[in-house]
Amino acid sequence: MADKEKTGFLAMIRRPSAKYSLLSLLVVGFFSGVIIWGGFNYAVEETNTMEFCISCHEMHDNVYQEYKKTIHYMNRTGVRAICSDCHVPRTGRTR
Repeated sequence: MADKEKTGFLAMIRRPSAKYSLLSLLVVGFFSGVIIWGGFNYAVEETNTMEFCISCHEMHDNVYQEYKKTIHYMNRTGVRAICSDCHVPRTGRTR
């Protein structure tokens, strides 16, 4: 059992790297985190658009057609409420 623990995944990640310095591992980890964070934020922004919401035929043919007849779509001031205004949670917003 002791031999299995020494060759397991946890033992592998606990061992210091023989090939790479700590600084290079930290730099690669930092830039990887920035890329992942940026990609996540980009995906969230792209999916919070009206075009994305109505991209499926079910939404475009039914819900969007009803939405175009409401005050949310046409009002005196020209301000439109889109799907993400109500269906995406925002921090710090009171109801």
